[in-house]
Amino acid sequence: MKRISSLCIVALACCMACSKSDSKPDPNDPNNSGNQDGVPTIVTVPKLQGDTTITMGPTTNYAIALKGLPTIRPVFPKLQPKPKKVRGYVTDASGNPIEGAFLGLRVRVSGLTTVATGTTNAKGYYEIDFEGAAEFFQAYVTVNYVEKPVPISLFAADTTLPVYTMDKGGVKHWIALSHGTANLADVQHRPWLSNNYFGGSIFLNWDLYQDDWSPEGALPLGADIIVKLTPVGGMMYGETRSFTIRQRIGVNHLDCSINNLPIGIYKIEAKLSTGQVLEMEVHGPDRSDTYGLQYDNGTKAWYVAFMPGYNATSKPMPNRGEWDQANVHVEL
Repeated sequence: MKRISSLCIVALACCMACSKSDSKPDPNDPNNSGNQDGVPTIVTVPKLQGDTTITMGPTTNYAIALKGLPTIRPVFPKLQPKPKKVRGYVTDASGNPIEGAFLGLRVRVSGLTTVATGTTNAKGYYEIDFEGAAEFFQAYVTVNYVEKPVPISLFAADTTLPVYTMDKGGVKHWIALSHGTANLADVQHRPWLSNNYFGGSIFLNWDLYQDDWSPEGALPLGADIIVKLTPVGGMMYGETRSFTIRQRIGVNHLDCSINNLPIGIYKIEAKLSTGQVLEMEVHGPDRSDTYGLQYDNGTKAWYVAFMPGYNATSKPMPNRGEWDQANVHVEL
């Protein structure tokens, strides 16, 4: 399979999106930067370290690696709303400004629907003019992931996505997250859905051994699969936490999903609790020479990179995880 030495050391950093702002800067602002009232306060976000062990029984087929949202988040200035404008800041998890983030409004005027868009400047500030009523339908920043541009969804800092009216305008701040709950409402009903999280997801599957007939490499009923995920590079915010997943094999499920893993690249190892090493392969239609499960001939090890749900020309929606599941099949 493709050698992925470069995959293991590539940095994942927010970069400038290729789009230009359609909004007009305030002519009264001497810096032409939109009358920014203060800047976000930089906060220190503790790096994820250590190891998390996730144990699933034979009747469970999904787990959430990290639940909820980061407990420490940037402090944004209290901007005053302006009529006919929506404005705010876009930052990383610590409050550092992100330049080139793309924001899109769906605008309704007299029964007609149009679009108004804008991008952030060097201070992470944006301002979009609109008429009628407007709501966000696009919010993303383009990052470099495994040496390719990938657009990722932004998180509304106050979690809400309201409709704005031209008489009042509005203020909306955004954060680029490597993990966390994206859709707070839907996750209550569908916690197994990977798109409800900003983190990546792995779809682990296997065959079950049966006396009358079994596929080659099938695993025995009642065995414990142990999968170890160790960060090796490309982590969005320098996370070093590893994850150990223990899955008991039952008759109800032949797969499980591990959702909301911090975005990055992981070395992946799989074995039974007896110590027997398991083989791994991509199983299913989602195959890629860049993303997903990859074998490196140099290190003689397997690595996994998450699957982008969008390409560089797409425009993700706000508050939605946009990573497809990385498929990993294990067998004896």
